[in-house]
Amino acid sequence: MARPRVIDDERLLAAAQEVLFECGPANFTLQRAAARAGASAATLIKRFGSKQRLFVELDRRWVASIEPGLVAAEAGLGSPLARLRAAALWGFDDLDSPGNTANALATLAVDLQDDTMRRLLAEGWLIIEEHLAALAAQAIAAGELGGGRPPWQVARILLATAEGTRLTWCVRPVGSLVERATADLDVVLAALAAVSTDDGPGQR
Repeated sequence: MARPRVIDDERLLAAAQEVLFECGPANFTLQRAAARAGASAATLIKRFGSKQRLFVELDRRWVASIEPGLVAAEAGLGSPLARLRAAALWGFDDLDSPGNTANALATLAVDLQDDTMRRLLAEGWLIIEEHLAALAAQAIAAGELGGGRPPWQVARILLATAEGTRLTWCVRPVGSLVERATADLDVVLAALAAVSTDDGPGQR
């Protein structure tokens, strides 16, 4: 009979994610992640095989967390526009320190160099974009956003604003990332609410 796992994969991955945010991919080691989880480096090697494969599993974990995270962010909000705003701001709380944000973006650079991780990144961003587009369509139908832009373009603009804010803030971290992201997204949403004429379909 196989021996039961004393430490489950989720505990190991959660510990690895904490360490990755704290020290970045260049200084990340299986030993550090294992120590955070109260396990041995051999345990992580046995479960995940290598640092690279562990990073892939962290990306899969992130993709799986997106839809539940967006739904939780919107919980209790009545209007489609309020839900759209909350969804666009999802994930910023964990990055509201210069170190965490810089390390998260350094991890993004690692993702872009690996085919599997790049596909997972694209999958995650597509989930976010489609979710934002659905909420934007509801906000347009409710008259909370102008109908001059298609929902998918609204979603793309919001996602680009959010990701751009993360990048610029980690380079020059003045004030709070959450406060800056909220202010920037509110300006974009106010502009989109004022749009009343269609300037053309654009290209998706």
